[in-house]
Amino acid sequence: MRVGGHACWMGVLLLVVSLDLPTLGWAADGAPSGLDALAEAWTGVYDNLEQIVFDAGTSSGLMESSDMRVRTVVTPVALPWLGPSVLYLEEFLQDEPELPRREVLLRLEPAAGNLIRVHQLTFREPWRWRHLLGSDPRLAELSQADLGSMPGCDLLLKREGEQFRGGTLGRACAESGANPPQYVDYRLLIGAGQYWYRRRLLRVEDDELESEVIAYDWFELHQARLFACRVRWSARGDGTDLALLSVLTVQDQGGRARFATPDGRSFELELHSHDWPFDANRDALLLVLQELGARAQRASSWSALDADQISLELAPLEIRCGTLAPQREAGGS
Repeated sequence: MRVGGHACWMGVLLLVVSLDLPTLGWAADGAPSGLDALAEAWTGVYDNLEQIVFDAGTSSGLMESSDMRVRTVVTPVALPWLGPSVLYLEEFLQDEPELPRREVLLRLEPAAGNLIRVHQLTFREPWRWRHLLGSDPRLAELSQADLGSMPGCDLLLKREGEQFRGGTLGRACAESGANPPQYVDYRLLIGAGQYWYRRRLLRVEDDELESEVIAYDWFELHQARLFACRVRWSARGDGTDLALLSVLTVQDQGGRARFATPDGRSFELELHSHDWPFDANRDALLLVLQELGARAQRASSWSALDADQISLELAPLEIRCGTLAPQREAGGS
């Protein structure tokens, strides 16, 4: 939903993000470059539901009532001395727009392997630069001396179809003031109307999880679940030589994601559960695959409403979707 979002560090939600997946349509003729496409996809106002799903400081480690509605505003800013692609990000709780909990500049740069590196720059006096816009006259006053860095907290993002995903690497992104020392593992997904993230704090000495926060698009039907869908392609068309094309993330309240196949066709995935309008009494999870264009093939599959997995085959494609946040057992870790 293109009205809201968050990230106390950039990075975000997503299961394990694999940075060695194939890239589709990175710089196709007539398409925006990787940096331009990311800047365009990221720009907007996002409305997210943030949930604390684990906190080692509680008796069980599980959180019961921890939902927070978070808004994130992202806008391009012209700062040529920082680079050609710079965004301003401001994040605040839904009811506290005048009290941002995060203000950063995001400098986008190309990296090896068709990745994009996102440098996060903080403000030494954030109150001076609140609510920046691309035409704000204050931009002329901003200098390198006004900015601080976040060592080790760069994000590496990769393009998957029309989505960008990635996060921090290793243990370099230290959590300030943590005792014992902790590091941040941040995962982020950006796409058309999509802005989801996951932030985990882990102990440096043994990688023990201390806390985990996950956020995703806010919906009236707030029971929406997130699924990662692995799209595989068979060049022979018989399913014997399946190769991974993309990993797409959708929510089950009508979430959609598009991808392209090596033969030049385009497809769109849809995932439905409680929102499915054609049979309100059917307790099922529905996955729909629609080809875009003249031929317009369509296929669908059903599973139990609370299923953690659902799959669909439409030769030469195979799609398997699994939930990103399965139910935790009480007392689990």
